[in-house]
Parts: sequence; structure tokens; C-alpha cells
Amino acid sequence: MSHTPPARLQTRFFARTAGSTTRVDENVHIGGYWAAADPRRVRAEGFTHILKLFGDDRGRPGWWHRHPGVEYLVIAAEDDPGYPLERHFSECLRFIQKGIRGGGQVLVHCHAGIARSATIVLLHLMINRGMSLARAWAHLKARRGVACPNPGFWRSLRRIDRLMRQK
Repeated sequence: MSHTPPARLQTRFFARTAGSTTRVDENVHIGGYWAAADPRRVRAEGFTHILKLFGDDRGRPGWWHRHPGVEYLVIAAEDDPGYPLERHFSECLRFIQKGIRGGGQVLVHCHAGIARSATIVLLHLMINRGMSLARAWAHLKARRGVACPNPGFWRSLRRIDRLMRQK
């Protein structure tokens, strides 16, 4: 017996997560690429900065989109436990901090707002908001229950959490 949900349920789940955003704190939101490509949602939420965590691809709907007046940072990251997302941590944090300092609203998104974006949002909560990884995780899960960094991203976050506790 397979534990994989039927394709129609997987598609509905992905559509729901990719098309949604969730406010994490006063200035930072997490979401998926369909929501980030929707001009009405971007205007309604007041997003001034969008951090996109996968590469541009003009051949796929929503994968290449820029809204006028919105500042972007695009990181061509893979949702793979072996992908070294930590090499982008400083750049991502600087971008989020820039948006916050300017009083803006920052959307951090990947395909579905589950792994890559959750990792960066957890990092934001740890570094910018001074939370432990455990507290940041509880905070994020309470708001976006589908959040689930892959094992490699978790290892990176745990290393940072240990370093923060040592200081």
C-alpha cells in the first residue's frame, strides 16, 4: 500500500499552498509562487520586497514575474537536502532587514511556501527577532502549518541555533 496521496489531492494541496501567503510577524510573510505572481494580492498585502527562492524560468507560469515598485531578490535555490542554502543566509537576511528598516512588507516565497521559504523565515525569526530555533519553529508552525524545511536545511538551522546559544 502506498503512503503517497493520490495525484488530485497532491495537486489541490500544492495549489492551496502555492497560492497562499501567511503573515509571520509585523513585516514578514511566507508564501508560494502563485500568490507572489498575483498583482492583486501583492497590492492588497502591500508587499514592497519579495525574496524568491528558486530560479527564474520564463517558460513556466508565475515563475518569472516582477511587479512595478517591488524590490526583488532572486536566489536560485533547490529544495534538496544537499543544497547549501546557508551560503545565501547573509544575503537573504540583509534583504529582509532592508525591507523592515524601510517600513515595508516582505514576502519570502518558494514554490509552495513549505521548505526553502520556511528555512529563511525561521532564520529571520532567530536572527532578527532573537528567537531560539524551537521558539521560531513553534511560532511559524502556528501560523503556517505546512512549513517543513528539509533535513539539510534543518541541519543548517540547528548549527546557527547552537552558535547563538554559545554567545
